[in-house]
Parts: sequence; structure tokens; C-alpha cells
Amino acid sequence: MNKLFVYVDGETRGDSGEAGIGIAITDKDGNIIEEVSRLIGKATSQVAEYRALIEGCRYALPYSPQSVIFFTDNQLLANHLNGVFETREPHLKHLIETAKGLLNEFPQWRVNFIDRNANRHAPHLVELAFHNRVQTRIKQKHLELRLLSCAASLSKENMERLIDYAEHLQGED
Repeated sequence: MNKLFVYVDGETRGDSGEAGIGIAITDKDGNIIEEVSRLIGKATSQVAEYRALIEGCRYALPYSPQSVIFFTDNQLLANHLNGVFETREPHLKHLIETAKGLLNEFPQWRVNFIDRNANRHAPHLVELAFHNRVQTRIKQKHLELRLLSCAASLSKENMERLIDYAEHLQGED
């Protein structure tokens, strides 16, 4: 593949809260090649942005493009990676070094700042990661309620068998 465009975004719920990343990789014609929508644990919004770009690099590298243009709606991120500004924050320095190391594996690259409205796809993927987490929690609660409902009508003997089986299943995890 000759040229790739990688749209990235990272967001948190609360400052230094649960974080997610969204990555959309397209070819030169705008066809989506790959999408990433994932939660990454607890982080600040700035860390989430850097992690999105780092993961964007990792997902783009296997395509061996000659040129990659990364798009972000975080101007500070673009300025740091393009060498316009330096950071004094040690945890960001490490992320910048990691990102630059990955970026330098591409023959040609650049990181462009774009308006959030032009970067709609990546933030949508972040929102999808948060939405999927909520849906998973709802399904888990529903299953717990079903189990409690079934267990309430069991005899003492069958309740003990259910507990033994549940403990056996926990040992398998």
C-alpha cells in the first residue's frame, strides 16, 4: 500500500478516568481499511490521545505504506510530534519518544492537526468503546438477576450443587 491516512482520538470519562481510543485507517481513496474501538483503562485525556496515536502506528505498520498521514484534533499532540514544542512532563516525554520511534519506522510520515468536525470517525469509535462497555455491564447484571431468580427456587441440596459448580467454574478462569 502506497499511502495511508490514520485518524486518531483518545478520550476519558472524567479527568484521569476510564479512557478509550478510536482509530480509523483509510486508503488514499477514503476506503476504511481498519477500525479500532477500545478501552485502555484509567488515563488522563492527554495520555489517551498519545496512546491512540501509538496504537494507530502499530495498526498501520503491517500495511507497509510508503507514506502515512496521521490526523488528530489535539493540536498539542501534533505540535509535540512535529517538534514545534517540547514537553516538560516526564510521562508525556516517554509517550512522545515511543510515538516517534514508531513513526520513524515509516518511510514518510506527518501528523496533522484537524478540526474535531473533520475527525468525526475516530471520536465516534471512542464513543462506541464506551457504549459497548455499558452494554456489557447491562448484560452482566441481567445474567446475575436471572441466576438469582433461578437459585431462589432451588432446594438446599440443589443450591449446594450449584455453589459447588460455580466454584468449579471459578477455578477454570
